[in-house]
Amino acid sequence: MTPASVQAMIHGGETIARKQLQALDFRGMDLTGAIFLETDLSGADLSGAKLDASIFKQCKLAGARLDAAHVDRCAFEHCDATGIRMVGATLDGAAFYQCGLAGAKLDDANAGVASFSNCTLDRASFVNVLSEALVFSETSLDATDFSTTLLHKTVFYRADLRSAIFRGSRFDKAVFSEAKLSGQRFNAQKFLLCQFIDAELDGCDFDESMLVQCNFKGAKLEGASLNRVHAPQCLFPSAKLDGVGCRGAHFNQSIWVEVQARGADFSDAKLEQCIFQRASCSHAVFARADLTYADFSHADLRGADLRGARFLRTKVHRAQQEGTRYGDRGGLLLNDPDLFAAEEFSARRLARPGAYPS
Repeated sequence: MTPASVQAMIHGGETIARKQLQALDFRGMDLTGAIFLETDLSGADLSGAKLDASIFKQCKLAGARLDAAHVDRCAFEHCDATGIRMVGATLDGAAFYQCGLAGAKLDDANAGVASFSNCTLDRASFVNVLSEALVFSETSLDATDFSTTLLHKTVFYRADLRSAIFRGSRFDKAVFSEAKLSGQRFNAQKFLLCQFIDAELDGCDFDESMLVQCNFKGAKLEGASLNRVHAPQCLFPSAKLDGVGCRGAHFNQSIWVEVQARGADFSDAKLEQCIFQRASCSHAVFARADLTYADFSHADLRGADLRGARFLRTKVHRAQQEGTRYGDRGGLLLNDPDLFAAEEFSARRLARPGAYPS
């Protein structure tokens, strides 16, 4: 078949099924709304072609060139697209499902809202990609390169990103839900309103990064480094930060409820209005930290070092303090009278016959 005959079939509403179209030249052609079924387009040149709203099902696209092509609202299902080139292509609304895209090159693409589900993107390149939202769901991303890309509203669900490349990347409302990022280096990078819920971040280097209003609920951060980070209003409930370095960090108004931070180092950190209720902070270091209005109610502070810390209405209500080292205790609230009264009332209420916890 010739490119012209293929175009005529598409314009006539015919499905291109089980055709051999390897290495054909479709550059700049209008193939809008095409349906390709079990067709071999390996090595075909579709640079600049209009493929909007097309469907590729069980096709071979290995080595195909779609540079600067219009691929908006296209669907790729069960395709082998190893080494495909889509440099500078537009991909708004494109969806890839169970596709082999190892070594794909999408540099400088305008991806809009695009999704990749159960795909293989090992060694693929997304350098300097523009997007409104990208979704990578249970997709292999071994050594995938996202350098210099703004990852805006990008979702990495259950993705293994331990070898992914984020050199110079920026993160705005990105979601790393249950993602594996162990050992990544993010020092001095910017994260705004990002979600790391239940993510594996052990050994990550966040030194001097900006982590504004990020959520680390349930994240594993053992062995990570957060020294001198700017991370106000972050959430760390139930996160694991045992032994983590947070020296000189800015965490004002952050939530650390039930965090595990045994042996963590918060020396010289800003922790004003932080909530450490029921936190495990035994042997943690808070030397010279600003703990103004911080709340350690019911926390484990056994063996912790708070020498030189700044206290102003800092609550340690019913906290475990055996072996806790203080310099000046001025500004500490050992027991919050209102909270104590509320707890006593609750205990009496539950002690009544027939009472149940609410």
